[in-house]
Amino acid sequence: MTQRITIRDAVLSKLKNLSGYTFPPAGTTESICPEKLPAIVVGFANEPIVHQMDGGTSRQLDLTIAAVVKSSGDIYVELDHAAADIESVLQDDSLEGTCDLFLLNQTQFALDQDHPLGEVRLTYSAQYSSEPTDF
Repeated sequence: MTQRITIRDAVLSKLKNLSGYTFPPAGTTESICPEKLPAIVVGFANEPIVHQMDGGTSRQLDLTIAAVVKSSGDIYVELDHAAADIESVLQDDSLEGTCDLFLLNQTQFALDQDHPLGEVRLTYSAQYSSEPTDF
């Protein structure tokens, strides 16, 4: 298993402690239907890599955590609640030692104008290094 999957799984493990959310299989949103909302999906965004002179690498894996919610009232209240829930369980700045640094970088909000649905997408960066290769 790669460090990316280890970090993703650590995030999912923490998020699954939240009650009231469903977790569709990784990499798909097909099983998200209104009856299964709110739902949380975790994925990779990008991973810039810096090569070090000793042969190791410094990596910054950006993960997206998207919560899809529905509301018959103020959708922004539901989106804010979902964002607060996610942030509350992802406060460990090393993600229990799976990375060197784990921080929230951005929060985005989107609405579906045709339905009472919204999405809050939090982007976290996980910095980690790989060991230099022996020559």
